[in-house]
Amino acid sequence: MSVSRDNILTIIRQNNGVNVDSLAREMQLAPATVRRHLDILERDGLVDHSEVRKPTGRPQYSFHLTEKGHDSVPKDYSRLLNELVSEIKSIPAADLASRSGDEVLRDSFTRIGEKRAAEYRRGRSPVEAVRAAFEEGGYDPVVETDDNGLKIRVTNCPYRRASIDDEIICTVDRSMVTNLLGSEIEHSVEMSPEENECIYILGVEHLAKIDSKVLGD
Repeated sequence: MSVSRDNILTIIRQNNGVNVDSLAREMQLAPATVRRHLDILERDGLVDHSEVRKPTGRPQYSFHLTEKGHDSVPKDYSRLLNELVSEIKSIPAADLASRSGDEVLRDSFTRIGEKRAAEYRRGRSPVEAVRAAFEEGGYDPVVETDDNGLKIRVTNCPYRRASIDDEIICTVDRSMVTNLLGSEIEHSVEMSPEENECIYILGVEHLAKIDSKVLGD
């Protein structure tokens, strides 16, 4: 795939949909050139579009990734699989009695998140620990701070397909982020064929309490 088309996929994914004019401005390309790239990406099944209704003027179209487009971005499933196998094998037989598979799975995911938090907090501030964990995991996080506080957008969730069917898999990341940033963190997920939103928000008053704190071992 050309560098330009790869960049287009990244921009569309990180913005959860974008139009031709926005792509042209960000990439500093002519709109006609962007349209040709989009035609190829649509032909290959990586991108689709939907009409954005406007009261006047010509219709505009917002481009978003298809499931094939999301799957084309590298994702690390093996790490979670190895961690999950290790956690479940370590559960004593007595602790499995009368427990549902959902309970066992949720508890295992929670412990995995706690261990990841402990791994990444060493020598880092809480926010930088979350950023490092997501970056090394290939989540392509977008971390923003303003007068309202902190927003972390995950733009390449490794577990996108699984989370569409059951958000229990999100327990891993929720556990990790909560252990690092506190229970006040708000988490919202919107995963569908046309949506790719996983957002963590921390209000400015809570961010101020942890912003300068560096956690040790």
